[in-house]
Amino acid sequence: MAGESGSDERPLYSRPFSDPPPSVVRDGEFVLGCFNGPPELANMLDVRAPYHYPVPRWVKDFRCKEWKAFQFGDKRWFFFAALYEGKSFGLLQFCAWDRERAKSFEMKRIIPFRSFGIGDRLDGETTEYKDRRSALRFGFDLSGGSVTVDASKARGPYGKAFAGSFTFAYNARQTAPSAVCLPLGLNRAMYSTKVLMPMQGWFESGGERYEFGSPDAMGVMDDHKGYYPYNMRYDWVTGFGQDGRGRRVGFNLTDNQVRDQSAYNENVLWINSRAFPLPPIKVTRPNGVEKPWHIQDTEGLVDLIFKPERQNDLKINLLFAATDYHGPFGSFEGTLRSPDGAEKVDAQGLFGMGEQKYLRA
Repeated sequence: MAGESGSDERPLYSRPFSDPPPSVVRDGEFVLGCFNGPPELANMLDVRAPYHYPVPRWVKDFRCKEWKAFQFGDKRWFFFAALYEGKSFGLLQFCAWDRERAKSFEMKRIIPFRSFGIGDRLDGETTEYKDRRSALRFGFDLSGGSVTVDASKARGPYGKAFAGSFTFAYNARQTAPSAVCLPLGLNRAMYSTKVLMPMQGWFESGGERYEFGSPDAMGVMDDHKGYYPYNMRYDWVTGFGQDGRGRRVGFNLTDNQVRDQSAYNENVLWINSRAFPLPPIKVTRPNGVEKPWHIQDTEGLVDLIFKPERQNDLKINLLFAATDYHGPFGSFEGTLRSPDGAEKVDAQGLFGMGEQKYLRA
């Protein structure tokens, strides 16, 4: 079990959140930083010379990986939904994991050169996939105070039919978004907005319907774009739930290819409507991806163990692309602390997922 780390002395780590710029690219250059809300415009394709020299806009578009993803649920259920544009391929994933019965309902599609309508403006955007038997739709009405996820799959040879609709509250009283624009080398960067939100909704399958709306129902949204290297690698974990004091808590922890992670990273702790920056972390898996993962920093603020409960793997090996992805769902234990030392979260009972990802595309 992860033990308590650090001391009672005030930690020294500091990474302030500033107000977001109107756009992540200004005059051809990325506006780097960590922000307390999403920029109005994630105009990644307006960057000038991301590879030492100017390239056509279609080349920049092809090299910029983009996705929108959600992790959400309550004490019984965990849901993962994602629409990923790898440009050489599109990937849809939706999985509902019933922890109580150890049952899953899922759909997964890999479609060459597929786009899902991911644009530059998060507010007002709809991102979706639909075919004859399945659909996944994300709606973003930030100015109206809500974000929605709708999913459905008809009965077929690859699993049971299901449907679900979920609404997340997005407002200053209940949420604290965290956005970043972080350097990847040359004039390249990644952008992301993440936020922990209360959730309500429903999910049904096989004649059973489950309602969500209790205080432990919540989820994390991730809006993401990046000029990642051709060989992309990262480690990531996220978790959420009610702690022993009844607070809505969550976290996002990533170790990726960003430069100077002491100053630039996307690690954050959420407690109700507050967000606290966290230091760089490392993930170790002494017994492999299916056994407990250890997540720690060097500042005494992060000391977690992630215990995989359900595997979620994907392997693709094509001429133009390859991925080796492990994204298990599981529980956490250990502790998280705010940089000022005033807040401490016992992670026992928090649930979420982790990723060990390699992508060549």
